[in-house]
Amino acid sequence: MKKISRRDFLKAAGLAAAAVGLTACGTGAASSAAASAPASAVSTAASAAASSSGKTPYIIEINPLINLAVFTNSDKGITDASSELGFKLKILGCTELADTAAYEMIQSAITEQPDAIVLCPWDYSAIAPLYQDAEDKGIAMIDISSDSGEDSGRVTFVGTDNTTYGQLAAGYINDLSGGKASVLTMMAHLDTSNQLEQRTAFEAKCASDYPDIKTILVDEDNGDSVTGLQKFEDDLKAHPEVDTIFCLESIGGVAAANAVEELGLSGINILAIDNNDDTVQYIRDGKIWGTMAQNFYKMGHQAGVAAMDYLAGKTVDKVYDSGTVLITKDNVDSYTFG
Repeated sequence: MKKISRRDFLKAAGLAAAAVGLTACGTGAASSAAASAPASAVSTAASAAASSSGKTPYIIEINPLINLAVFTNSDKGITDASSELGFKLKILGCTELADTAAYEMIQSAITEQPDAIVLCPWDYSAIAPLYQDAEDKGIAMIDISSDSGEDSGRVTFVGTDNTTYGQLAAGYINDLSGGKASVLTMMAHLDTSNQLEQRTAFEAKCASDYPDIKTILVDEDNGDSVTGLQKFEDDLKAHPEVDTIFCLESIGGVAAANAVEELGLSGINILAIDNNDDTVQYIRDGKIWGTMAQNFYKMGHQAGVAAMDYLAGKTVDKVYDSGTVLITKDNVDSYTFG
């Protein structure tokens, strides 16, 4: 395999770290800032929340991986909600997808006593005690992308309907393959909750409706581009029967396509996830068949809206489905989330 540095690969993949409004955890560093809107932008809901507490509502969002473009979109969504609704916002960001880093960042956020924390509990079991700690301190916890479940005490979940996602993916692969495929599935971690739900729904739908679509191997790449590239190369060498790659984490599609190219393979269909710029470009170039894009902007924006509604004493739904759209070469330059 051609030698490539982590820095150069990530730069080429377009996964530069978000540079605005972030305090970093884990390895590396980023700038720190808090965003607040002018008084003229304060809405009725914001005014109600402020009057009940005597201060401008303060919300912290925790970005689980700041060098991942999709979470930059959720940052933008909640930042826009802050401008529209008038709450004070601080965004904290982790530079590695690790339980310890996430735990420490959430713990730090709780000590600031915000009114609400918006976060992605990708491994809820590792941070479960912090939900109780937040509840004890009167801090509303709002999940995006991954759901800790109602029993955690979270106020609401904003994200993809993971069961529907997995079922739709099975249908897309069935249509693409003519009903017969040998699938390699790549996850960030085997126990990442939302991806596990998507994978389970995919496999169940295949078993019931598309019995000739077989999952040959499930692997994990820690959401890391360099690790993903090596994993795909190793897996494809070990399992030459694989003709379809199903990615459940955001960098997987590009890493898979690069591995296929490095190995000189052909005839392998790749279904990626999310609409990162590099993934979309690979679809244009014919290196990736398609991607199921999740609406991360809506996740962040709706989380901000839901937080303000909750703080104002309004009824908040337990779940908000942010939706997905399939992007292929046919609609790569015209797709919308609707």
